[in-house]
Amino acid sequence: MMAVAMIISALCLIIMKSNNKNYLLVFYIYSICGYIIVAFSLMVYHSRIHLVDILWLMTVVFLAFFTLGRKLGYVLLVFSIIVIGIFIFLHLNNQIRILKELTIYGKISLLIEMIAAFSLNFYLFYLFLELNRYSERKLIESFEQVKEQNVRILIQNDEKTTLVREIHHRVKNNLQIVVSLLRMQSQEVDNPEFRVLFQESINRIMAMSMIHQKLYQNDNLSQIKIGDYLDELIHEIMNLSFSEQNVQYDIKTEVGKIGLKTLIPVGLLVNELVSNSLKHAFNDHADGRIKIDIQKEGEGRLRITYSDNGVWKPEVGNSSFGLVLIDTLIEQLEGMKEIVRGESGTTYSIVVLNLEEKDILA
Repeated sequence: MMAVAMIISALCLIIMKSNNKNYLLVFYIYSICGYIIVAFSLMVYHSRIHLVDILWLMTVVFLAFFTLGRKLGYVLLVFSIIVIGIFIFLHLNNQIRILKELTIYGKISLLIEMIAAFSLNFYLFYLFLELNRYSERKLIESFEQVKEQNVRILIQNDEKTTLVREIHHRVKNNLQIVVSLLRMQSQEVDNPEFRVLFQESINRIMAMSMIHQKLYQNDNLSQIKIGDYLDELIHEIMNLSFSEQNVQYDIKTEVGKIGLKTLIPVGLLVNELVSNSLKHAFNDHADGRIKIDIQKEGEGRLRITYSDNGVWKPEVGNSSFGLVLIDTLIEQLEGMKEIVRGESGTTYSIVVLNLEEKDILA
């Protein structure tokens, strides 16, 4: 058995010295062949003391476990326990009967083998502890690197957040300048119809300006609560309206926040609908009402139901720029509309695509 072990060791040494240096193959040879040699020795050679063979089995299991993975290590551990159990129950008594007293040479040989086996097991355990210490050091170093990267990312994120807020603030200010210029220009116009056109343009710009204002005021720089935005938008439209009628409005929505890509067209769409209602629907009503209901419609779509209790003028038809703009905005949102007009009022049922959700799904 010693001769076979020496041959296997020489073969493994040649493999390690070769150009390929296939250490994994060496570990497989040592683990599997070592197990076979020790198990064969336990089952066949009963005239010698097998104290050291238990240590060699431990060496084989440790080597396989640390170099070839847990699965093979567990397999060899189970097989080793089985072999030891068979040896104890079937061969141990027979071995005790035939054992002879050891000579000095036999004792020295047994001691040397035990020292070698014990030292090898100790060395493997030492390597395992060193590997754990090395892994712990590397883990701490990686943690520190990740921590530093997170700090840098947070600093960069704060800088970018500040920059985006500043951009939204400047866009809002620039739109306010445009609004101020339009208002100044409208003061020079005597025709009331032209003043209404100026005011409609101002309302459209205000709808976009209000979005940028809310974005730089919010913690979230990419999404806005649509209910709060529409409430403020409609309130502003009514304050700037030339109509002196008392118009109440109600907004219900099951949608929380939506992104800028969808919110701007939806804001302009609602602006046009409210403006048209104030212009054309409430001439014969002392008490006007507007209702807006926004719900989720399927995957990535929104249903906007807009209704008023007024009667629109028949001549508004297809000649109104506001209605053309409504169709354009619905087309931009890849949506469709349905209009129901009656004595109790007008209802727009509009289904549009939430463009941010579409990008996420894509």
